[in-house]
Amino acid sequence: MKLRNYGIIIGSLIILLGSCFTAAASSIDDGTGDVWHYSYSGTVWSWGGNVGNKPNIDIKEISYEVNDGKITLKMEVAGSIQTNDKIGYWVWYNSTDATYWLSYANGTGAGLGMKNGEINYTSNFSSYMTSSDNVTISGDTLSVVLDVLGDTSNVELWGWAWEYTNSLDLTTNENEWWGDWAPNSKIPFTPPGTDGTDGTDGTDGTDGTDGTDGDSDSGSKTPGFELVFVIAAVAVALILLRKRR
Repeated sequence: MKLRNYGIIIGSLIILLGSCFTAAASSIDDGTGDVWHYSYSGTVWSWGGNVGNKPNIDIKEISYEVNDGKITLKMEVAGSIQTNDKIGYWVWYNSTDATYWLSYANGTGAGLGMKNGEINYTSNFSSYMTSSDNVTISGDTLSVVLDVLGDTSNVELWGWAWEYTNSLDLTTNENEWWGDWAPNSKIPFTPPGTDGTDGTDGTDGTDGTDGTDGDSDSGSKTPGFELVFVIAAVAVALILLRKRR
């Protein structure tokens, strides 16, 4: 029963996160110097773009590779992968049959894969779920190897890296936050000065396609923070599942 409950939890998280991802490629290149900065300026919170002094979260490339029944997820940054409780990295991959992801923060990393659709709890655990805490760091590259769960066509691929000061509580003016997305179309807000209508300006046009909602320019939106807590929930569920095994 506990295993079933944990499976339901992770399945719900997959549905929640999966609705955000539409990019499809075996690798995605991301230009450097495109980190976004969220901070308090004057009397309001606001976004500032084209930050070039955060190489450790400045994504250069995310990719996946399938070989001999294994799938490798990778993220490469302009600087080096950091072991810091205020810096994190995330890669998501969705195929026809399964969803896989890689996360790393504060020296702790995990990879997880899970069959899409309904889970057969009477079948072998490894037939519908794969996991690994053997996340590899090599300078500027983060990677994990997982077992392939079925067909790997119809790929969706997305990555995100973030850094913050003090805490995620933005009720105090001292806190700041930086983030980089690959591809840029996954930036979950409309960057100031763009209309967000065609996707070429780094937006997907889903939260104010005419650029007139005012929220992104004033910095009142704080997209991405919620996902930090979702990642934590995934990590907890993974640990419980591994113990159950």
